[in-house]
Amino acid sequence: MITEQERDWFRSYATDVYSGVGAIVDLGCFVGSTTISLAQGLRANRIAGATKIHAYDHFVWDDFIKAWWKAKNLPPPDVVDDSFLPEFLHRTLPWKDQIIVHQQDLTHVQWQNGPIEFLLVDAMKSPELADSITHAFFPYLIPGKSYLAQQDFAHFYTSWIHLLQFRLRDSFVVAADIPKSGTVVFRYHTRLSSAAFSDLSLSSAPVEEIEAAFEYSLRLVSDDKKPNIVAAKAMAYIHRRDFDRAREVVEANRWGTTSLAQELETVKRLIRQQTGNE
Repeated sequence: MITEQERDWFRSYATDVYSGVGAIVDLGCFVGSTTISLAQGLRANRIAGATKIHAYDHFVWDDFIKAWWKAKNLPPPDVVDDSFLPEFLHRTLPWKDQIIVHQQDLTHVQWQNGPIEFLLVDAMKSPELADSITHAFFPYLIPGKSYLAQQDFAHFYTSWIHLLQFRLRDSFVVAADIPKSGTVVFRYHTRLSSAAFSDLSLSSAPVEEIEAAFEYSLRLVSDDKKPNIVAAKAMAYIHRRDFDRAREVVEANRWGTTSLAQELETVKRLIRQQTGNE
């Protein structure tokens, strides 16, 4: 589910930037593309030592993943009892000594392995997961050293990520806007307050804060990602059941109609379905 540009960036980070003062954590590792890229980089890093990647996933072979796998026309995966952990282990076998696997529901997670230098997040699929992840892992980031990669920053569905990063804007700056992907990488520079990421429900956030959050996000990304940010903003109002405002957001889009993975079209279709115009 990641692009070559993402793989290159993660590999280069682990080779050239990672200093070994904190852990590398991969949340939502799926079948291992991100984990492998990081492991490849670590092997080329002279100061990484015995660093291992903490790879987290629920590894549940659910209907969404089944449909995605089938749509990609991929070979049958190694799945046992509705778990794709065997597929992950098979794909990551050459790097197994560099990986600690955590088969865990991230809505109920605790981190007890010290400072985190690199946190890769592809698991904030709901406000509840975002809340759990931020409370469990963010306090262990190292000011002036750590990086946070938000893989779903330009994904239309996960609108709460924009609310989160807006609230944490005084603690993070953009380090990389990875081309042709949904990933934006942030550098953590100022210690945050846990109060900043409490209650990420879009239904309870003031409209003024949602508007400000997406204006902030639009300033962070390249023009080719801006239609996806517009799609995420419209989706924020769909999550709130405010379909009229969602339509207004789409109609006010001035960044063109071409979006990564055609996500703007997906949101337009959702709005038409909900308003009876399809």
